[in-house]
Amino acid sequence: MKSRLVLAGIVSLLLLISFASSITANPQPLIVVYGKGMLEPDTSLKYMMGNITDVKWKLLTESLTYDDLKGAKMLILVLVDTSLNYTTDELDAIKKWFDEGGKTLWVCSDSDYKGGDYLRIGPANSVLEKVGSVLRGEHTEGVDKVAPMGAPYRVGAKIDPDDPLKFLANGVSNLVLFHGPGIVIAYKDGKYMALEENVPENVYRIAWIEKGAIQEGAAPLPEVHDISYEGKLVEMAAELFPDKKNIVILSAEAPFDHYRGMWTDEYHEVTLDGARFITNVISWGVSETFWLELKVNSLEKTVSDLSSKVDSLTNQVDSLTNQVDSLTNQVKTLSDTVNTLSGKVDGMAGTVNTALGVAVLSLIIALVAVALPFVKKPATK
Repeated sequence: MKSRLVLAGIVSLLLLISFASSITANPQPLIVVYGKGMLEPDTSLKYMMGNITDVKWKLLTESLTYDDLKGAKMLILVLVDTSLNYTTDELDAIKKWFDEGGKTLWVCSDSDYKGGDYLRIGPANSVLEKVGSVLRGEHTEGVDKVAPMGAPYRVGAKIDPDDPLKFLANGVSNLVLFHGPGIVIAYKDGKYMALEENVPENVYRIAWIEKGAIQEGAAPLPEVHDISYEGKLVEMAAELFPDKKNIVILSAEAPFDHYRGMWTDEYHEVTLDGARFITNVISWGVSETFWLELKVNSLEKTVSDLSSKVDSLTNQVDSLTNQVDSLTNQVKTLSDTVNTLSGKVDGMAGTVNTALGVAVLSLIIALVAVALPFVKKPATK
């Protein structure tokens, strides 16, 4: 108990030092938003940048260079104009920036809706591949069979992150709008994989369609899911890169644009928590303490696991001690029984010896009695 209190004190001190250092070093982290092809910010983006004021925003719409990214903590990529693509120079700039470490990259994919949304999937995947992420957008559309907003393509995603990202759901009690989304999958060791059951190392799921289905819009067919699939679907996930303290986020929709962004608190008379959720994601993306907290959580889990093992071993020792005590008592009981039996045997031996002596004496008397008549008397002089 005392060691745990000491550990908690050390952890708190480290977090305080880290937090104080982050405030001194960078009071307003820089977020670059690249809405390629955007003519002007939509309502969602205006509200997003207007309400999250503890960061510095930089909006780009035409091109992206490494110089644009210098000093940025986070980059959000939204391909607004589907007739465009990310250029080789832009991909190189993103990778150079990302490889510096301590970065968060949020890539927004889309569904394969044939109206043009499908053209966003390839560019998003090219960015993910460039930075070495296993996350991918699947060439299909995820729909919501419950359809709380009146149509299955108006997806109400449940924010239910895997550990250690549970904090992204803080204050999020309602669904979040993913309007006409795709599906998040992974590409690992040359194979595509669904994320509903298993995930690659360091990949964590964030948002889900609870009762989903597949709706195919444009070629090619989905890489993983069968078009008849029904069940849970992953709409947003993150991959952590502990070696460089980098984060890659992939969402099957965007926080702004894409017909209707995730930053929405009500849609078709349904209350949503898009603003709260996006705020949580942004705060996490620019956090200076996340990796320290992750390490602390890992240490606490290790301590907890070791404590559980110690408790288990203690219980085993107690059980073995009880067994030894029981065996000792049994040995004592057997020893007492042996001593009792030994006394009885000794008593029986004495009786047998007495009886044997009497029998021998009786036999001698009998033999004497038989022999006497044959003994000649001496002649009388």
